[in-house]
Amino acid sequence: EDVLKQLNLKGIGFRNEYKRVYPYEKLCSHILGFTDIDQNGLEGIESSLNQVIIGSKGSKVVEKDGRQRQFSTLQGETVSAKYGNSVFLTIDCEIQSIVEDELENACSKWKPDSAVAIAMDPFTGEVLAMANYPSFNPNFVQDSSPRERRNRVITDCFEPGSLIKPLIVSGALDSGLVKEDDEFFCHNGTFKVRRGRVIKDMHSYNYLSVSDIVVRSSNIGMAQLGMRMGKNRLYSYLKGFSFGEKTGIQLPGEAKGIVRPLNLWSRDSVMSVPYGYETAVTPIQLVTAFCSIANGGTLLKPQIVSRITDYSGKRVKKKYKTPERVRRVVSPEIAREVMSPILENVVKEGTGKKAMLFTYSVAGKTGTVEKCIKRKYTNKHIGSFVGYAPVDEPKVCVLVSLNEPKNGAYTGGTVAAPAVGNIIERTLDYMEVGPQYVQTAQR
Repeated sequence: EDVLKQLNLKGIGFRNEYKRVYPYEKLCSHILGFTDIDQNGLEGIESSLNQVIIGSKGSKVVEKDGRQRQFSTLQGETVSAKYGNSVFLTIDCEIQSIVEDELENACSKWKPDSAVAIAMDPFTGEVLAMANYPSFNPNFVQDSSPRERRNRVITDCFEPGSLIKPLIVSGALDSGLVKEDDEFFCHNGTFKVRRGRVIKDMHSYNYLSVSDIVVRSSNIGMAQLGMRMGKNRLYSYLKGFSFGEKTGIQLPGEAKGIVRPLNLWSRDSVMSVPYGYETAVTPIQLVTAFCSIANGGTLLKPQIVSRITDYSGKRVKKKYKTPERVRRVVSPEIAREVMSPILENVVKEGTGKKAMLFTYSVAGKTGTVEKCIKRKYTNKHIGSFVGYAPVDEPKVCVLVSLNEPKNGAYTGGTVAAPAVGNIIERTLDYMEVGPQYVQTAQR
């Protein structure tokens, strides 16, 4: 550029252009998205709120002579330029960096194909952090691939597996069909439904109570519970948690997931659906559903924008309502007094032990699901864990899910639970939530 300037070439001019810069680089990149050279948003918030951020150019109409010299401006034909508005997100940079850091650690240990993590405030529906692996730097978009830029938290669906069990069980409890101490016979680990259809558990159990079915994560127990609930009731609870429809979060490319209409259910669906097959959900739908158990039974709409202000810093008319209530899904008694203690037991003595903390009580659920590729179930897995803490007054709900983990482990309890525990511990510490348990020094 300097060389060209020195040459002083006739007809060659220079002008300054603005370039969008992302000072935090990779942090939050999938949420922010990026723009093209003309500052038009292409992905993320840059895209979904482009009209709000971009502002508008001004113009005026002038009269010129034959040599293009201006000699007057027409009155009333001048439009002033408008500054764009500022968008503030619900994301907390500190929590976002904790979540990205712990997700990175889990991924370097288990080498998954891809992974997601999300942290949410269960009482407001505000997304505090949302991370994807692999990631990219929006300052150098040209060096990244679509695979790295995809915000899998909202675009990718998967069968939830055991993660769905607490939601189905809370529905069964809420409708009064079962009590937490009702027992089901679990066929010692192998349930032959009929020829060609066998349901298996990881371990063999004889009789299990409803709460133990969740704590031990028994597929056979859930299948029998599903048969007792019947397909209409199962379907209405799936719809109650808003599976199969977009949450409406203000990010582009959200997927609806899959809840098949009842006329497409087979005779086995009442057994498969309760332990997380035949339904597909997005990570954002799942964490939102779990927040409804953490907050006492209310499904909230997830929020990512906290406020929009104009150039002077004044709030623009549209108020963002938090919390925005969708519907009550289960009663407060079932959520708080029955389901939360069951989920706390999952962490204390069940499949989620690796999410247990010395400082806070954690409630959660593991999920491990075989991936279905081209209509065949494979030996590839998705290992997930969702948890919230402190149990009595949850401040944060966290989901971590690893797609195709390697290095010899694939269950949610091993590959995802430790990451959720670490995220919860560091986040509550940052929020200055006092520890519930104080470790006493041994004499």
